[in-house]
Amino acid sequence: MTAAGRDEKSMKAGYFSNNGYIFKMLWRMQKGRVAGEFLYHSLNYIYWVFYDILFLQYLVEALEKGKSFEQIMTFLLLVMAGFAVPGALSAWYVHVYRPRSDADIFEAVNGMLFEKATHVELECYENAEFYNRFTLAMKDCEKRLAQIVENQCVILASCIASAAALYYMFRIDRFVILFIAGPLIGNFVFGKLINEVKFRMNKECVPCQRRMEYVNRTLYLADYAKELRMSEVFRVMKKLYEEGFQGVLGKIREYRKRKVLLTFVRNIFTFVVIFQGVVFYSLYRVMVTRSMSLSGFTVLFSAMTAVAWMVIQASDSIVKSYEDSLYIANLKEFLEYEPVMDEKQAGLLPKSCEEAACGGPVLRFQHASFTYLGQEEPVLRDISLTIDRHEKIAVVGHNGAGKTTFVKLLMRLYDVSEGEIQYFGTNIKELDLPEYRKLYGTAFQDYQVFSMTVAENVLMRSPEGEEDYRKAEDCLKRAGVYERVSRLPHGMDTILTKEFAEDGAVLSGGELQKIAVARAFAREYQIAVFDEPSSALDPVAEYQLYENILEECVDKTVIFISHRLSTAVLADRIYLFENGRIAEQGSHEALMQKNGRYADMFRKQAENYVGGMKGVE
Repeated sequence: MTAAGRDEKSMKAGYFSNNGYIFKMLWRMQKGRVAGEFLYHSLNYIYWVFYDILFLQYLVEALEKGKSFEQIMTFLLLVMAGFAVPGALSAWYVHVYRPRSDADIFEAVNGMLFEKATHVELECYENAEFYNRFTLAMKDCEKRLAQIVENQCVILASCIASAAALYYMFRIDRFVILFIAGPLIGNFVFGKLINEVKFRMNKECVPCQRRMEYVNRTLYLADYAKELRMSEVFRVMKKLYEEGFQGVLGKIREYRKRKVLLTFVRNIFTFVVIFQGVVFYSLYRVMVTRSMSLSGFTVLFSAMTAVAWMVIQASDSIVKSYEDSLYIANLKEFLEYEPVMDEKQAGLLPKSCEEAACGGPVLRFQHASFTYLGQEEPVLRDISLTIDRHEKIAVVGHNGAGKTTFVKLLMRLYDVSEGEIQYFGTNIKELDLPEYRKLYGTAFQDYQVFSMTVAENVLMRSPEGEEDYRKAEDCLKRAGVYERVSRLPHGMDTILTKEFAEDGAVLSGGELQKIAVARAFAREYQIAVFDEPSSALDPVAEYQLYENILEECVDKTVIFISHRLSTAVLADRIYLFENGRIAEQGSHEALMQKNGRYADMFRKQAENYVGGMKGVE
């Protein structure tokens, strides 16, 4: 079998398996919606067949046979009465039930996606291919799922209705149904070729469209606003957009002749062959051989028109279903993904530091190494260290030395590639993961502020009473930012950012960093980890922040991660990272006496800090 044949076979298999998968999912969520969609479209096709064939046939024959006006009007009133209730139900379904079930389906599927997203390991979000699948699974979720149900129901209902119409046509003339081959060839042969051309064209347009989308994205994001206004970069961006736009136009020009030719041939088979063919054939029987009545001619032509449009709708829905199948594949793959490290992993409950006070070091790295997915060189190499109860540790080094990766491994956002990490002698992989992470109060270097109130950003949940507000206030005071928060329009109930609130607060980087530190204080933690918590602060504010942190964490184990060495003086022990290894370790005094890399870095930074302190004074 050729590669193209294998691809086609795979696509067909994917079409049935993917659509079957989504139908089972939707049937579990909303049986009423699936059944209702089929009944709704079936009713529409019943109307179509009835009015184009039975209704028309009755009227023509009634006129031919000379039935009275009263008899015909009675029939019309009965038809109106008969379809009144189904019509009302259809209107209720479209305007009431369908929107409501769309919202229910959207909520249920997003709930599944959100739940899955909280189970997959952090590494997935740094894997471009996996992240693309996740975003594609989320994109237009509500519309896609509704479209999938509708397409499948249209296909089934139109096939049943077409069969019924063909039966009536066969009763009038058994040979006339041969004309149905026209739209079948037009839609399923030439229509397929048209879709293949469109697919190739769209695929080749993707690189150009990505350039255009990139420019669109950067122009409306606030992150780029200052650079765009303070430089000539807009011209470069505009040129990039024009290149993408011209690339898309070029592909349209390249494929337009083929698309026009195939569309022309498709229309010949789909419309001309069946419509003109049936007209000529029927007129021949009515006018030449006189073997068909006028009513038969009228019904036959109307039925053929109805069947042609039903076939067109069915073929269009099949094409859309193939497109949806690709979307479903992303959704299915994401939902069926088995995480290497389940974020909800159960295991041994970690002991508190008090319970394990005599159990040796709180944390121990034993020959731990780590390599990011897709990289050949490890970021951390053979790290061995211990951290004792209530000890204050500083992990320092230049940017890129591996400090932040060390934090990610410590909190098991990643698992080591080699070696192990122990908590009171137990490999952290054996511990209940959510419970293990509850041991930590953390302020990340790349912290995120949410468009929620200050109190919610500190507590990372909704306050449930005055006690929660007092707790948030206390944490903000200890982080040294409460005075600023108290001056906001609504105090701790002020929304941060202006994304959803015109009176939202836009704080400075240093103030937001202090809120991130307050967030760490708000947890019931055993071990505090501060990853570059003062990078946006001046030397005086930095010193005050660390004083507050040490006062707060006097009975806690504390780990500072920094490329600044001002914090190292306060630490019981310092680990200097270089190129993913521990280059030096010891107290500040011991490392200064050693006069090695740490001492050299400290002296150089101290010169800058002295200048900075004078500037502040």
